[in-house]
Amino acid sequence: MDKKARLAIVSAIFIVSLLIVGFTIAKPNPRAEKHCRDGIDNDGDGYTDWPDDPGCTDKNDRTETDPDIECDDATDNDGDTLIDTEDSGCTGPTDDDESDCADSVCEGTETSETCPEDCGYPDSCSDSDGGIVLTTFGTTSGYYDDNAYSSDDYCTSSENIMEYYCLGDYEQGSIYSCGNDTYGPNYCMNGTFVYRDFYNSYCSSGECGTEIIPELITACGYPEVCEGGECVLPDSCSNTDGGFVPEEFGTVSGYIDEQEYSRQDICISNTTLVEFSCIGDYAYNSTVNCEQNLTTYCSDGRCI
Repeated sequence: MDKKARLAIVSAIFIVSLLIVGFTIAKPNPRAEKHCRDGIDNDGDGYTDWPDDPGCTDKNDRTETDPDIECDDATDNDGDTLIDTEDSGCTGPTDDDESDCADSVCEGTETSETCPEDCGYPDSCSDSDGGIVLTTFGTTSGYYDDNAYSSDDYCTSSENIMEYYCLGDYEQGSIYSCGNDTYGPNYCMNGTFVYRDFYNSYCSSGECGTEIIPELITACGYPEVCEGGECVLPDSCSNTDGGFVPEEFGTVSGYIDEQEYSRQDICISNTTLVEFSCIGDYAYNSTVNCEQNLTTYCSDGRCI
């Protein structure tokens, strides 16, 4: 065999060897890649192969992890150096949130709204009496700069109050007067007494109140009575002869529109009498012909 032939054979053998080695390197190892049927807990989540491991879609799946689930994606999603089920935020391989609220680390999807224990409490305010309500004791409470607070309404004096209330998420406080002391209108009591109410405004135990104190103004003297909050003389009428009695001299008297009056029976001619009498609280007069009254004439205010 000449030199050229030997060189060609050696070159051919070398090329074949490279192809064999390349094929060996490129050829996949079914047991190494198909983790979902190798009998090994490859992702350390306590579950092995399909169908037990939730990261396996079938027995030919090449990885036991699931990139769509945080606690089974082999990634430190919340940045605490712990991965998947080793992270205390994972309850299992199907948990889609690696973060752990109340572990003093604001991580992953945690926010001050979803996990204030870790990420801090947002500014807030609530008021138990619903706003500026001076007549109701109230307490405002919430968080400011991640610090809890609570403030009770209180009296700054016997007449003024410190009232706390919310303006959005923030507490406000202002001093208010509980009001001025005032008198109400006069009114009647038991028909003969004139009263009025004194309204005493005050602050006590963190709320405003009003004490109503009745005050006697006057007692009406007879024959006055109390009407509309004042003493008045009522319309009245009395008759000394007892009524319409032409044969008796009489006098009617009383008050009309708070003016006193008195009227006497009187003869206006020898045979004619003006007779006064009462109808209810009012005086009336009638003309009487004594001749038609079984008498003959009128004298001294009566028919005789």
